[in-house]
Amino acid sequence: MRRDRGELSRPSGRVLFSARLPARPEAVEVARHQIRDMLRLHGADRVAADDAELLASEVVTNGVVHVGANQPGTELVFSLMRDGDRLLVEVHDPSRELPCPRERPGELRESGWGLFMVGMVAADHGVHLTENKGKVIWFELPAWPRER
Repeated sequence: MRRDRGELSRPSGRVLFSARLPARPEAVEVARHQIRDMLRLHGADRVAADDAELLASEVVTNGVVHVGANQPGTELVFSLMRDGDRLLVEVHDPSRELPCPRERPGELRESGWGLFMVGMVAADHGVHLTENKGKVIWFELPAWPRER
């Protein structure tokens, strides 16, 4: 997992969806529905949309479990952006604690698989601290045919 976007900086694409979600379990289902609906509406590849839905649910769940449980009343900002053929998904949270993804979670463990899956499926992913407070966990997937 990259610790910053470095040379990638902010994408020049357009925001498809952005919302504040309470860092509570129901935020995961809201994120799944929004990503599914937005990608269908914008003609994304079906397999990429399924992957994006799965990975988004994992990063939102991490925010709920690792931030919301420790800071009741916390909100996450969930954003979807399109930059050419790429989908960028970001989850902002107010914690400055960086995730520590495992190289490979234990097979009998119920936790630790989320960021491992993101690393296996996403074209790129990472985390960076924001200027004012908190952090952003993000991933990218090719979701549309390349523009020629």
